Amino acid sequence: MKTARAFLFLVIISTTTILIGTGTHAAADELDPLLRLLVAKGVITQEEAVSLQAESEAIEKAEAPAPPAAETPPQAAEKSYPAWIDRFDAKGDIRLRYEGFSQDGSYDDDRRDRFRIRLRAGFEATVTDWMKVGLEMRNGDPSDPVSNNTSFDGGFQFKEFNLAEGYLQIRPNKRFGLIAGKFDAKKWWTVSDFQWDDDVTVEGLMTNFSLASGDGAFKSLDLVAYGFLIEEQKSSSDANLYGGQLRSAFRLGTSDSLKIGTGFDVWKNPQHIADLTASGNLKGNKITNFLDADGQLISDFEILNLFAEYKNTSNKRWPVKFTLFYYKNLGAKGIGADNDTGYYGRIQVGNYKKQWQMALRYTYYYSEPDALFYVFTQSDTARGSDAEAHRFDLRLGFIAKSYFNFTWYNTKPVYKEDKTINRWQLDYIVKF
Repeated sequence: MKTARAFLFLVIISTTTILIGTGTHAAADELDPLLRLLVAKGVITQEEAVSLQAESEAIEKAEAPAPPAAETPPQAAEKSYPAWIDRFDAKGDIRLRYEGFSQDGSYDDDRRDRFRIRLRAGFEATVTDWMKVGLEMRNGDPSDPVSNNTSFDGGFQFKEFNLAEGYLQIRPNKRFGLIAGKFDAKKWWTVSDFQWDDDVTVEGLMTNFSLASGDGAFKSLDLVAYGFLIEEQKSSSDANLYGGQLRSAFRLGTSDSLKIGTGFDVWKNPQHIADLTASGNLKGNKITNFLDADGQLISDFEILNLFAEYKNTSNKRWPVKFTLFYYKNLGAKGIGADNDTGYYGRIQVGNYKKQWQMALRYTYYYSEPDALFYVFTQSDTARGSDAEAHRFDLRLGFIAKSYFNFTWYNTKPVYKEDKTINRWQLDYIVKF
């Protein structure tokens, strides 16, 4: 029995020694090179080296950074900017343009070329859920209300940047809205670019009344009324424009819509405006209405207009839009019957909102001399009224919110004998 106990004791001692030796060698193999060198030099023992490395690893583990937490969803992330910034919506665009002209006898070699830029930048801020304020700056000659373009010339002079919009807009309920100050009238007004150039911003106020709405074929009935302040006079009545428009919208199935309406504009004391143009203080369109020998306007301007707009969106890639306007100046007089009527027609096919998408557009302008008041009408036809013009557009979507636009105008007078003007424009527009 003693012999068996002695044998078992030797087995236990041997096994323990082997295990300790194996662990030591394993630990030695895993030691840091510097600790192995210290052991080899006899500076420290093997056990001390293993203990030092274990302590070092424990310290490193304790100091290690915690694993990253799960990412916070974007909608739940805390904003890193003041909350009031959310109330501001920036708006603007930049347009680079090459433009050419051709008219026999009017330019050197009957041709003219120029390069131009237009920059518009501003914002609209929400004050309450029913009130907004807006501000916009634009470049261009401040005395020219129908163009925001600046030509690249003048020996690198700095370009002017002017207040184009500054307005207050309120809509306390769905049935009534009012905008006052200096603003783009086309926000609420259905009007052609023949009657009102795209660059014009008016001064005064405009109201919008929603008279009725429906869920079936009938969609809405609106009344728009406006008063624009044009020229203040110290010793006589001011020059103003008053008007209104009644329009209705219809749904014609799932992909067709129709808008029809009528409007009436009354110009008060328009002679003050003609005098500003004649003196050179108001640039832009030249006077194309009839004048008497003393430079006075022959006609009054009380202009009735009828319009219709049809859209078909059954083909999302090639939507179709037709627009028609008819104008009749009820205040025209003095030069017979052929001076009081105007027409406008446009057809557009396509969509240029996405990259490489294309839109084609043709526009026809026709205005007898006193059918429209000259001053704020389409400036690119080169004639405020007394014009018959054809316009062709090709628009091509490009990267982000940008597109190319090629436009060609062919214009001649209706009444006055003059030569035809050809005008072409190549634009690149970026919206931001």
